[in-house]
Amino acid sequence: MPDPLVAVGGSLGELPAVVRTWVGGWARSRGTDAPRDVPGGFRIEVGLPNHRARYVLPAADPAVLRDLVGAIDTPGLWIKVCAPREALEPALTPAWKISEPQYLMVSALAPMPPATPPPGYTLDLTDHDGIIDARVLCSGSGTGTGTGSGDAVPAASGRAALTTGAPGGAAYAVPAPPYPAPASPCAAAAVFDMIGTEAAHRRRGLGRFLMASLARRAAELGAGQGVLVASPDGRALYEALGWRLRAPVTAAVFTA
Repeated sequence: MPDPLVAVGGSLGELPAVVRTWVGGWARSRGTDAPRDVPGGFRIEVGLPNHRARYVLPAADPAVLRDLVGAIDTPGLWIKVCAPREALEPALTPAWKISEPQYLMVSALAPMPPATPPPGYTLDLTDHDGIIDARVLCSGSGTGTGTGSGDAVPAASGRAALTTGAPGGAAYAVPAPPYPAPASPCAAAAVFDMIGTEAAHRRRGLGRFLMASLARRAAELGAGQGVLVASPDGRALYEALGWRLRAPVTAAVFTA
């Protein structure tokens, strides 16, 4: 029986469909234009000085990489490939810099009871137009890390963006009720992004609480699957929460 945790945005188990869901949700989360199809994958216009655009490829196809690397001559363009470093590195010139490893991960989402915040913390959760924002706030008392004024200060934050994972521009659209059944092709999914905990508040269960709160609200809005890309440190947290590794991700930026 196919693994339901990879049933995102297309046929069960298809990595390109999972990647399409990821790029569609990431673009919604960051407020960029919708991803567009390019040979071998997708391109997103990011528009930042050191991150002008990114190419995201579900596989390290040698011919695609050769043509893409040969065509790029603008600093700040990124390539992200769902493959280990050794699959991408031979195609690069010395003008490219490879960043730390990343990990494409997936999880089933389902309605669940509200999570309880650790003592001294509260949750601020909002959603609008398919974008869910969560902040865990420290009351400023009882934790030894607040200002002492009683004003709430951010301790952790993150976002989840709903996307259908459908081909073309429809992947970027906000799912509208009635939501598709989670197991159906192009079902609503949530892409988790910008998850972080302030250094003074780490190892207190805030990451687990934040993820549970985002996942619960995403499921309420119709998402049956979760997708994210994790750092090495983040991977350990997500695996402890039941997320599964779908593919390694190697990222490189053209520098000169």
